[in-house]
Amino acid sequence: MILSVDFGRKRTGTAILDYEVKIPFPHKLIEETNARKIKRQLMDIIKESNIDTVVFGLPLSDKGEESLWCLEIRQFAEWLTKSVNVNIIFVNEYATSKEADTILKGKKKSVKKTSRDLIAAVLILETFIYLEELEKSKNNYNENT
Repeated sequence: MILSVDFGRKRTGTAILDYEVKIPFPHKLIEETNARKIKRQLMDIIKESNIDTVVFGLPLSDKGEESLWCLEIRQFAEWLTKSVNVNIIFVNEYATSKEADTILKGKKKSVKKTSRDLIAAVLILETFIYLEELEKSKNNYNENT
């Protein structure tokens, strides 16, 4: 099982992917600003759902550069791994929040507020799946040539 995290200063969206199904589902919106409380809730999700991999989105710039916020996310992920035994993967989440806004266009403000980060977490997992499949097809191509 894979958990994706759209880490935020006010809200952290999560989504879960079962390797068998390969369809990401929104899981839980963590409305918390305290890093320790976010960590505790993520640890609970990891334990309850038998998560072995956590994918964190990194909001890279349009040039692929990391910001200070990316460093904070990396530090949080490292801190998390000191408490739970999971693989950590980072993927570029550039524009996932904007894409989530597009998906939610026309919805009520209250729906947007609670759904935006969950949809972004699903999009992070979709990016991860795409990159994993791309790597597999690249490896298959190299083996066959």
